[in-house]
Formats: sequence, C-alpha cells, structure tokens
Amino acid sequence: MPDEDNKTDGILVRLRQEFIETTSDQLEEIERNLDRLSGGQSDVNEELLCIQRNIHNIKGQGATFGFPLTGRIAHMLEDYLKNVDDIRAANIADIGAYIGLMVDLIETGESVAQDDPQSLFSTLPTGRLATFSAQQEYDVNMLLVMLPGLQRKLVAKELLSCGFRVMRAYDSIEALSVAVDITPQIVIIDYDMAPFDGRELCNMFFAVKKLSNINIILLTSYKENDEHLQNLPDNVSVIEKQKNFTESLGKLLLQWGVFGKDRSGSP
Repeated sequence: MPDEDNKTDGILVRLRQEFIETTSDQLEEIERNLDRLSGGQSDVNEELLCIQRNIHNIKGQGATFGFPLTGRIAHMLEDYLKNVDDIRAANIADIGAYIGLMVDLIETGESVAQDDPQSLFSTLPTGRLATFSAQQEYDVNMLLVMLPGLQRKLVAKELLSCGFRVMRAYDSIEALSVAVDITPQIVIIDYDMAPFDGRELCNMFFAVKKLSNINIILLTSYKENDEHLQNLPDNVSVIEKQKNFTESLGKLLLQWGVFGKDRSGSP
C-alpha cells in the first residue's frame, strides 16, 4: 500500500509540474499577443481569440493542480474580456496586470497570496463600461448568478455602467465557490438556476457563515406572495423580472447605500 501511495504522489507531482510549465508557456504567449496588439501588428480578433483560449484553459485547470487563485484570476480576466466593448491601449495594460499577477502566482506557488488573497482581487481592473468616462468607480464586488443570455447582458451592463466590479457564475455550484473566494457585497441570483434553484441557493448562502450576511437579490418571474418565494432568509430581496426590473434594481442599490463608497474613501 505505501508503494501505491508513493506512486500516486509521484504522478500528482508530475502533473502539477506539467501544469506549471504549460501555464507559464500560455502566459508567455499571451504577453506576446499583448505586444502585437500594442504595436498594432496583427488582427485584434485573432489575438483576442488566442488570449481567451489560453485563459479558459488556465481557469479550468488551476484548482485541479493546486493553483486555485490562479484559476480564479483567470476567471476574473475572462469576465473582464466580456465586459469591454473593444480593445484600447488602457485595456491592453489592464490585461497585462492580470497576466503579471498570474505569472507571480505560478512562480511562487501562490505563496505571494497566502496572507490576504482577497486583496489581490480588489486591485484588478474591472473592465467596466465607464472606463473611458468620468463615471466614479465604486469598490463594490458583485456576483451575477445567471444563465447566459440577453437578460444577463442587460443586468451586467447596468452594473458595470454604475462602476461596480462584476463577476459571473454560470451555475449554482460555481456561484458558491466564487463567493467563498471573493466575498462579494451583493449577489444577484436568477431563480431559474441549476442544479439548485434560486431559493435553494439563497438558503445555501445563508448557511455558510462567511456568506450569511451578504445582501442577495433574487430575480424571479413569480409574484411576491408565491409559495416558491416563502421562507427566504432575511438578507434576500426579491425583484420580479419585468420590463422595469433594472429600475427596481437601481432603487434597491440606492437604498442599500452602495453608491456611497468609492476607492478614494469619499462619500
């Protein structure tokens, strides 16, 4: 039995080393993509496709091989690329910030982030739609738990235009994992999620001590007194999905005072 354990440990060590080497190569390739974009030497769409492919691979494999923070940063960069409409000089510098951080994490075995990993997340660019305007950027992390589609795009656009930091989760299980890592101030959940629906997910958040006080918005097609919306935790607010639901969302955020805290500390 000890021989089998040693053999398994050896395989895991080898796989981890292969991940480190492969990821380092992918990050170097992305840096070359950024150099070509900066110099206007190639097609923007082709370079972005290569960046997105490599980032998606790192995101999917990071936690498996002992680099969960690297995988989470890759997830955040993937969201960043969804948030920007086009690539300008500032975006290239922003992407470079993500890549530089992942390089440090890989080279140090993530030891640079052991004490306070969440501080790393807060320093990264958001890719918000107002990057090139005078819109104030707010130091508020929001997690959007919705299926891909037009409605998610509309909600994400609304939040980004307000200057918030937005991450996406594509199912209920990923939502819990992301929330534990970034501890968002606000989570917006679509009722029609899987494998757990919105009500179940709200109760799961409430059951986790670290997440129990997070403000949650549950988007639903059910009326307020419907049985599907009974017995929700006190920190959950329900917004019915209809034509003016983004207006209801804005009013709720104003009520919570999230526009009163910016990066400079000014009210």
